Amino acid sequence: MTEPALSLAFFDPDRRLSGELRGGVTILYEGPTPTAFAEGCKIHREEDGSVAALLDTGGADIALRFGPMAGPAELGGARSWVCRVRGEVAGAPLDCLGVATETVDPPRWEELEAVRSMTAVFESERALFCVARRARGTQVHGEEAVEAVLLAGDEVLRAEEARVSTVYDGDGRQRSVGLEIWFPEEDFPRRAFGRVTSGTSLELSGITVHASVFDWRMEGREGAGTYDLMVRESPVEAA
Repeated sequence: MTEPALSLAFFDPDRRLSGELRGGVTILYEGPTPTAFAEGCKIHREEDGSVAALLDTGGADIALRFGPMAGPAELGGARSWVCRVRGEVAGAPLDCLGVATETVDPPRWEELEAVRSMTAVFESERALFCVARRARGTQVHGEEAVEAVLLAGDEVLRAEEARVSTVYDGDGRQRSVGLEIWFPEEDFPRRAFGRVTSGTSLELSGITVHASVFDWRMEGREGAGTYDLMVRESPVEAA
């Protein structure tokens, strides 16, 4: 049986360095500048439950270990853990927070037009995860199926309802976002806001991926995370 795919992300605000690491592609964000490496990272689980990521680029080498600290948050066919990330990137030491995500049920693109995935990490025990799916043939964002989970200390809070409002640039890339999230037995929604710090676009197996890292704010806390928008390429119809 094939093991679920793993993807990783880390956020080091002090160095203005972040990264999204997958088996098929690796993206480093240094300030506003993204660099993509098509070979991807070698990612594997360790016996102690941590996840190791290695990439030899001949310059921006990566050797990191992701140790789960809280979670998991389960939504959108995936499980995500907030992690302590330690190791080296481009010869410099790294010690920051990040996320490891295990995809159990991959998106069924024959049924979907787009998937939006957001992660906001504020502290080792506080993070927000949100996934929005738009069904095939649907063009209105308000008709998306949206899931959200908040990790707050020992609590895992699953939203009853969530709304995502995104501002895009002229090329359809996400620039800023606001979330409204209703949790059980709460009269008013909680709100989170994000703004892009860096991003890039990739074409992967018929899917356009607008990958980005965001600065986040929620309830007086500042954090960092990702906002990835994946859009299915429409087939060209015969004349």
